[in-house]
Amino acid sequence: MVTAALLLIHLVAFATYLGSGFGQLQLMKLSARPGISADVRDAYERLAALVVTRIEVPAVFVSVAGGIGLIEQNPAYMKQGWLHGKLLCVLLLAVLSHLEMFNARKIVRARAAGGASADAEIGKRKARHSVLGSIDALLVLALLILVTFVRLR
Repeated sequence: MVTAALLLIHLVAFATYLGSGFGQLQLMKLSARPGISADVRDAYERLAALVVTRIEVPAVFVSVAGGIGLIEQNPAYMKQGWLHGKLLCVLLLAVLSHLEMFNARKIVRARAAGGASADAEIGKRKARHSVLGSIDALLVLALLILVTFVRLR
């Protein structure tokens, strides 16, 4: 029963991580559309920063906590090679989430500060955000391959 509850927590947190990551990247992408009003653009940027800060980053930590609980329930998992690859992917995803959070917050701060160089800096940060999101997607794909095809072979 405990294992099932831990697995549920682990999977729901991971689904939350995926959904919030996708959502905040879409909000950031929408904020970069040409012709968008300044108020809507600013709201999209603030909301993207809020989603990554309050939902995505905490979700990855809850998922990690659930995973730790699962390993405590069955330490034999640590002898399975696929898990080491999964743990590396999760570590990198947690780091990338933090980088996205810092980047999104800096976009919001730069927008609030304004100034002549703000648009150029924000443009570079949005491009960086997109690259981080692409790396995230590749790591999630690798993680899913590890827990399905590699684990079950």
